[in-house]
Amino acid sequence: MNHLVNQVTLLQLAAAQLALSLKETEQPFDDLSKLFIEIVEGFNEIEALLSSGQSSDIKQVQSLHCLTQNRVKNAIIDFQFYDRMTQRLNHILGNIQDAINSFSDSDKNDEKHWEDIFSNIEKSYTMREEKILYESIRSGVGFDQAVKDLVSQTFNNDPSVTDIELF
Repeated sequence: MNHLVNQVTLLQLAAAQLALSLKETEQPFDDLSKLFIEIVEGFNEIEALLSSGQSSDIKQVQSLHCLTQNRVKNAIIDFQFYDRMTQRLNHILGNIQDAINSFSDSDKNDEKHWEDIFSNIEKSYTMREEKILYESIRSGVGFDQAVKDLVSQTFNNDPSVTDIELF
């Protein structure tokens, strides 16, 4: 590959990662907003039952408590999208910094230098989606198609791919 193709590939990779990050954060953010509202409502119901002065059915309070507790756990799990986004944005920043360094240093226009950059990028990826984007962009699929394919695969066909386990 020539220097210009390598630069375009590097920038396409960064753009594809940004697009995927934006897509991945939409649903968890909406889910979190709803969960926090439900959690507050659950605690308000528990407080109303406990402070009513009447001997409320303990099973009703326990049920509300359990439901609210599960919502808190789900909110914590959904918040893990932030960790994924932070990892990806740090990778993008590193890729852009590599590109800037390569653009500004004419001695770094050789193929070996670009192979090292792309090798380091590939080694830095820990998330499945990043590896797929990398392979698509490097194979010449292009930004639009790589993002479209991954979004289709990740969000439409295999919902378990985006599941995050609480650790």
